[in-house]
Amino acid sequence: MNTGQMLISIAAMILLSTIILNVNRNSLTNIDQMDQTKYEILAVSMGNALIEEAFSKAFDEQTANNNLANDVTQLSVNLGPDGGETSRKVFDDFDDYNGYTDSTQSDSSIISAVFKIRSFVHYVNPDVSLDSVGSRTWHKRIDVYITSPYIKNGQDTVKLSKINSHYYFR
Repeated sequence: MNTGQMLISIAAMILLSTIILNVNRNSLTNIDQMDQTKYEILAVSMGNALIEEAFSKAFDEQTANNNLANDVTQLSVNLGPDGGETSRKVFDDFDDYNGYTDSTQSDSSIISAVFKIRSFVHYVNPDVSLDSVGSRTWHKRIDVYITSPYIKNGQDTVKLSKINSHYYFR
């Protein structure tokens, strides 16, 4: 083999090495993005499950057990669990989820990642804005925050919000 053939062989090896490195880098980037998306979808699913569970409860402590509230002054002033409601299993109204926190660390059914869930409930007045208001209204918003060290290395939070409205008929 002469010098020219040797240089062509070396150039071919360098070109092949560069192509292999680029293919591996792209493959790893795609796998990382797929994992990231999987964790984000799981976080959204967990948040939606909590919101739907909250919506299955009565609007307020005063409307639980089919009680009728026909004036906003009858609604709860303090949002959050009432006395004796220490776990999610015994929550009986929507605003019991205010201040709720949980972690999947002790949940053996979710073995892929650790998620931390927090939820807050606020009164809102959709006629003005969707921000929290200091007075009681017929509308409450639940905000659910899900974090995980596996979602953008713990630098991002998935936030879900939904408004629950109570209507009464005269």
